[in-house]
Amino acid sequence: MISTRLVNDDDLTHTTIKRITDLINQVYAVAEADLWKAGLATRTNREEIENFIRDKALIIAEKDGYIVGVCKVSIESNETGEFGMLAADPARRGIGIGRELVNAAENWARHLGFKTMRLELLTPRHWKNDSKEFLKIWYDRLGYKPSYTLPFEELFAHRINDFATDCDFTVWLKEL
Repeated sequence: MISTRLVNDDDLTHTTIKRITDLINQVYAVAEADLWKAGLATRTNREEIENFIRDKALIIAEKDGYIVGVCKVSIESNETGEFGMLAADPARRGIGIGRELVNAAENWARHLGFKTMRLELLTPRHWKNDSKEFLKIWYDRLGYKPSYTLPFEELFAHRINDFATDCDFTVWLKEL
């Protein structure tokens, strides 16, 4: 059985911070390897994860007491919550970790009175990435719909030289 929960101060340990950081970076290094220049696909670091834990901005999924997934939650606007940085342990894929994390993120947003949930999906502009194409289908099945797309360079100009290809962020929304 997979359980999910919002992080708490007990998670401010070296072991937990390292596990979450390594899990996210492992997943994104594979999923986005061909989007970034070699060695630049690192998604997060220990300091950022520690701050997210302090801010109670992560939901973790556990199986048998072991962290098998994570996603970040945040407030986008007065009516919209957001989740991102979704990562499920590659060795345990297909058992519902991602679905449980998205459900937990949506429940978090509903509890706070949000009417809409938002996510951003980074995709290559001129070709298809298998991981991203899978996610498009998966998010659609979960009820999310693409709303609008913005060029990556408009949002994060300081990182544009880190990319191996032109990329876009597509914002997906779901009414809660």
